[in-house]
Amino acid sequence: MSLLKRLGLNKYDVGSPHIQVNTEICRTCRDKPCVSVCPAGTYDPQPDGTIVAHYERCLECGAALVACPYGAITFKWPEQGVSYRYG
Repeated sequence: MSLLKRLGLNKYDVGSPHIQVNTEICRTCRDKPCVSVCPAGTYDPQPDGTIVAHYERCLECGAALVACPYGAITFKWPEQGVSYRYG
C-alpha cells in the first residue's frame, strides 16, 4: 500500500480560502519573513511588493502566521478541525 494511501486525510470545506493576506500591509514589509519560513513555498513575493498566496501548497503549519511582524496573515481553521489517520 502506498504511503499516501496509508496517510488518510479528512478534508473539510471551509467555504473561502483558509488563508487571508492583507496585501496592503505586505507592501510595507521589506524582509517578508513569511516567504523564508514557509516550508511549502506558499507565499510568492511580487515585484510590486505584494504577496500572492498559493493556497493549494499550504501545509497549515502556521509558520508564516507566527513570522509575520505586522499581522497581515490570518488563518481560518476548519470548524471541526483537521484529523489524520495513520495505518
